[in-house]
Amino acid sequence: MNIPPVRTALARIWRCASATAFLLLGCQAAFAEADKPLWPDRPIRVNRDSQSLERLPAKKAPVIGAKPERYTLRLDRTRPYRVIDSVTFAQAGKKYRLANLDPVPSAKTCKNRDGVRWACGLKSRVTLSRLLKGKLIRCAPLGETDGFTLVECVSTNKDLGSTLAAAGFALSQQGRDRYRAEENEAREQRMGVWAAEAVLSN
Repeated sequence: MNIPPVRTALARIWRCASATAFLLLGCQAAFAEADKPLWPDRPIRVNRDSQSLERLPAKKAPVIGAKPERYTLRLDRTRPYRVIDSVTFAQAGKKYRLANLDPVPSAKTCKNRDGVRWACGLKSRVTLSRLLKGKLIRCAPLGETDGFTLVECVSTNKDLGSTLAAAGFALSQQGRDRYRAEENEAREQRMGVWAAEAVLSN
C-alpha cells in the first residue's frame, strides 16, 4: 500500500515535534531542579518513614556534672554464693566482706526474751544467704584486707549492710558510724541478737 508523500511527511513532523516537546519538558524539569539550592536556608522536616537509608542509633549526650557510677561491681546471680558468716561471702573463688560491719559468728548462740537459747549465728548467716540468692547484687569495692574485698552492696537499691544491721544480724564495727543508727534501732526493738538486751553467749 502506497502512502501519499504528504501524509508521510506529516507523520514524521509529528514524531519529531513529540520528541522535541518531551526533551523540552525534561530540560525544563532539570533547570527547575537546578534552581533549588543544594543546602536549604531554613529547617525542613524530614519524614523518616519515607527514607530507606540506614540510620545509626542515637548516642546519649553526656550529662554534665553527673556523678560517676559507684556500684561498679556486678555479681553474677546465676552463680551460687558460699556464705561464710553474716557479712562474708564468696563467689567464683573471690571473697567479699561487707565493709564497716562485724559478723555474728556462725557458731554463736543467743538468748531470746524468754531466756531460751537459739542459734543466732546460724540465723544471721542464713539471712545473708537469702539476701543474696538469685538477686541482682551491685557492689562498691572499697579495698582489700586479709584476702577479702571490702564492699558495700545493694539489691533493688537497698543496702545489704543496712538491712542486716537493722535486723540485728550484723554488728556495727567499733569506731565506725556507718551502720550505728541501724544497730541502735535494732537494740531498741530487740531485733536479732539483741533480743535479750544484746547479750551474746557461747
